[in-house]
Amino acid sequence: MFIKDIDFQVSFSDFAEKHYRKKFRKKYPEKVWKITEKSIILSLERAYHLKNTNRLDCIKYHESYSLFKFDFAVAGTQESPKKSGNRSILFLDNEKESIDILLIYHKDDLEKRNSETAAWEKLIKNNYSNI
Repeated sequence: MFIKDIDFQVSFSDFAEKHYRKKFRKKYPEKVWKITEKSIILSLERAYHLKNTNRLDCIKYHESYSLFKFDFAVAGTQESPKKSGNRSILFLDNEKESIDILLIYHKDDLEKRNSETAAWEKLIKNNYSNI
């Protein structure tokens, strides 16, 4: 996995906004969710610091871009990022120096019939044909 040692521009995709980000905003007090979002963005801006941690899992790798799963905890919950069940699927582009958050969800938000991985893979396939 290759991640440049630079600060990335981080953004949420329209799909992530419409489907799951709103759920987090409704579930948690505004102040708590704003702190959590800021923490996610700050962590991902410096993704190179996450290379050798268990919070960032490489899903697919290419020389200039990659797909990752990132674990995070909500501020003030006293849960570890891994155990919290909160995840995001990211598209990291080393050439454009950007990270696009494609999905942000709690594992219980996904389709119950499939495994978590199968559920988010289906969402990526159906909503991001360019990836």
